[in-house]
Amino acid sequence: MKKRILSLILAVGMMTTLAACGGSTGSSTGDSTGGDTTEAKGIPLKVATYYADTHPTSIALEEVFKPMIDEGTEGRYTVELYSNNGLGSETEFNEGVSLGTIECCVTGNLMADRYPALYAADFPWVFDSVEEASAVCNDPEIQQVFQDALIQSHYILRGCSINGNRCVSNNVRPINSLADLKGLKLRLPTVSHYVRNFELLGAAPVTMPMTEIFTALQQGTIEGQENPPSTLLANGWYEVQDYLAMTNHQIAMNFILFNENFYNSMSAEDQAVVDEACKAFVQKQLELFQKAMVDDVETLQEYGLEVTYPDREEMKAAGSGVIDEYRAKYPEFDDIMNKIEPLQEEYRANAGAADAGTADAGAAETAETAEAAA
Repeated sequence: MKKRILSLILAVGMMTTLAACGGSTGSSTGDSTGGDTTEAKGIPLKVATYYADTHPTSIALEEVFKPMIDEGTEGRYTVELYSNNGLGSETEFNEGVSLGTIECCVTGNLMADRYPALYAADFPWVFDSVEEASAVCNDPEIQQVFQDALIQSHYILRGCSINGNRCVSNNVRPINSLADLKGLKLRLPTVSHYVRNFELLGAAPVTMPMTEIFTALQQGTIEGQENPPSTLLANGWYEVQDYLAMTNHQIAMNFILFNENFYNSMSAEDQAVVDEACKAFVQKQLELFQKAMVDDVETLQEYGLEVTYPDREEMKAAGSGVIDEYRAKYPEFDDIMNKIEPLQEEYRANAGAADAGTADAGAAETAETAEAAA
């Protein structure tokens, strides 16, 4: 009941805000909503995502990506943003970008089973933090490996943004240990390494599109799902879930993809604008996501979800065998992991040095304060 009341209050507030602003509840923003048709428009650059409007990805596209391209190309291109699967399901808009009917998308890793090198972008137990995943996956060498695979489907890759720290929600029991996952009917995307990880963890995976999750939870077809807390919140699934376990089993990345012919048709000047907009989007989305990682969990607790923090190392010991399985099965995945591991070591060493430097600076400041007070 508490979750329903809070949801109603939130919905009324959003409707009031939209009415005051003359807003639209549609799934597209900017010129794509059918604004003033008397204004001259540039070449449409449609961008498809499956995220809700309130997700850090949608916000960063609206606040950074769109204005940088609209203004930077001096109106030669007009970005049209379609969130909430406004241009079809993820599979459908991926195909649209490949075929050229859609110019761009921010998408997950549905193509990994086709191009095994892509597994590295969101494989379970590989990355320890969103910061590490972003740094490694946006390294030029790794980007080139991804690009070499994606070009086979006529995609141009222009960066990787955060999908998130994937966690488990359910309506059966709190998850405090590996044993609590046993037999849970969890929705998984139709991607083999996601499914295999949860098979090893003892759950009962059920694959289905994201758009079916809410109804499936209501009807009991599934008992839970795994996604970043921000996605759980933005899609309203908390209304039919009681427990959230911060398993952080998978730090996943998205791909920013353009249709090959569309991107190559742009002038070098406009390509440079797009490239800079993508870099700025990646940075802004990471910053928003870092904040959301804290704020969204607090909000979900306010909505009545019980949040637990099971031992990640226990689950990693049970599930990380999926890494060895896939490295043995797919040489392309093994090759890219051999490139990723040195980058991870370098990142972790630098991060450790930075943390130590911060601690030393704090200790020195404390000592100076104490000396001054003496």
